[in-house]
Amino acid sequence: MNIKQLIKAELDYLSTQELQEFYELLKSRSQRQNNHDDELGDLLERCKVSTGIQDLAEQHDHYIHGTPKREVE
Repeated sequence: MNIKQLIKAELDYLSTQELQEFYELLKSRSQRQNNHDDELGDLLERCKVSTGIQDLAEQHDHYIHGTPKREVE
């Protein structure tokens, strides 16, 4: 059995109250994750630097280490 099957099997043994608590736990976890994703996006947006170099991501070795530019596919 995989983990989802194991969890589903255990759900049959929980009371209505326990199911409600489990559901609330899952919802709060997912909401926290969404908040963390938003916070990370905001942080990245605040930290970005405009270099004017259009191919910096693809050719970072060239700009940092002086290696020849790679061919872009």
